[in-house]
Amino acid sequence: MTNDPRPCYAVLTGDIVNSSALKENRRLQLYQEMQSLSDLLKRVFWQQISHDLANFRGDGWQLLLDQPQKALAVSLFIRTFFRYKFKAEKLDSRVAISIGPVEYVPEKNISEGFGPAFTESGLLLDRMKTERMQIAFVAATSSPYETTIISLVRTFDDLISAWTAPQCQAVHQALQGYTQLEIGERWEPKHIAQPSVAKHLKSAHWSFVKNGITLFESILTSLMESPRGE
Repeated sequence: MTNDPRPCYAVLTGDIVNSSALKENRRLQLYQEMQSLSDLLKRVFWQQISHDLANFRGDGWQLLLDQPQKALAVSLFIRTFFRYKFKAEKLDSRVAISIGPVEYVPEKNISEGFGPAFTESGLLLDRMKTERMQIAFVAATSSPYETTIISLVRTFDDLISAWTAPQCQAVHQALQGYTQLEIGERWEPKHIAQPSVAKHLKSAHWSFVKNGITLFESILTSLMESPRGE
């Protein structure tokens, strides 16, 4: 993927779509949910995420993954979180994923970090117009693997953008490893039956999603093991 000897990370930079329309009390709740999401990310993806989710300008955020292979799963986790937590306002999050080296990672606020992956992630977010999720590689090669990853992320972007709030909640819980029965028991605002959970997961094409995440992780592992993306 690159000859750079520095360790490879995934930097995710995003902002909340439609947040400007939030009422004052819901804006406060957004801030609080950001903190909850940060804790949840570190618990669920404890092997890949060692720093808090950075929040800036109210609706902006940034996250560092020590293992880039989980970038797609984490992106889905974040988008589904906001889409079901704020279903009435139809919030969503843009996610710009950059895979590459970094030069400095501060201990507390990772948005103060710098390096090629940080820079590219921010630039990618600025370039995004109608898209909600994109990925870029620092010092990208012409490897067909990278092209496949980019196409896969675009496909997932279209899929997620069409999900309903219940589908998002079902997938969000499934990404945490809960069974359908457990998802039904944890359902917000009140419990639902397992067949209802199964219906939401099926309509969200959960089997396809799981396979796509596995494919993403496998291809990215191959890319990282081949310095020149060959």
